Amino acid sequence: MPRYLDGWLKRVVDNALKRPYVSKSREKPVLQIIPRIEEYKKNELNPIIAEFKRRSPSGFSEDRDPITYSKQMEKGGALALSVITEDSVFQGSYTFLEKISTSVNIPVLMKDFVVTERQIDVAYNLGADTVLLITRILTERELSSLVEYSRSYGMEPLVEVHDENDLAIALRIGAKLVGINSRDLVTLEVNKEKALKLLERIPSNVTKVMESGIESGEEIRYLREKGADAFLIGSSLMKEPDKIKDFVRS
Repeated sequence: MPRYLDGWLKRVVDNALKRPYVSKSREKPVLQIIPRIEEYKKNELNPIIAEFKRRSPSGFSEDRDPITYSKQMEKGGALALSVITEDSVFQGSYTFLEKISTSVNIPVLMKDFVVTERQIDVAYNLGADTVLLITRILTERELSSLVEYSRSYGMEPLVEVHDENDLAIALRIGAKLVGINSRDLVTLEVNKEKALKLLERIPSNVTKVMESGIESGEEIRYLREKGADAFLIGSSLMKEPDKIKDFVRS
């Protein structure tokens, strides 16, 4: 079972354990995200993972057509798309994932509170190329098991960390793609200085993705100088989709 949790985190994890299985025959190959990040960097482009999100506990709210938004992100040069599928608090859905994964030709991340192998099966079935695994909500054994299960599908998961303890666990279990979330899962406050300190502690052979609160090209350039490899951006792009071109080329 997942770690002991309370508040809204407990609600979303309890809901995740009850999500239905979706059976569907996948027709497209799994697109690898790490080599694509390296390709962007060689071409002096910023690897941006653009997120489709409708709601969040932090108060964010924005409605856009998932296909129109995703195609705009792809055309604007986004490295990949992140699709929130959590349906009890974030108002995401598996339907969004399926629609987006069949509408674009770039990697798609299923962003959810994944606590079971069944959820990874669904991600693969619906066309996702990778999944988010949140260190904070899993035991070390569970995280290690889910990382290996994702890899059995050819999907290298994005392992999210929030503090030094999370990072130590992620590195111990051999995470290759680590997301540093500057937003605390309990207080929902953004602490960019804390995230920067975590970034500096990650070995160079691990691909590092900065998450939450990124709003400008200047910030992206600064984080790249500090060692970030890619950037997951949701709220800023959902509010102003035209920013994608500047973010990729800033």
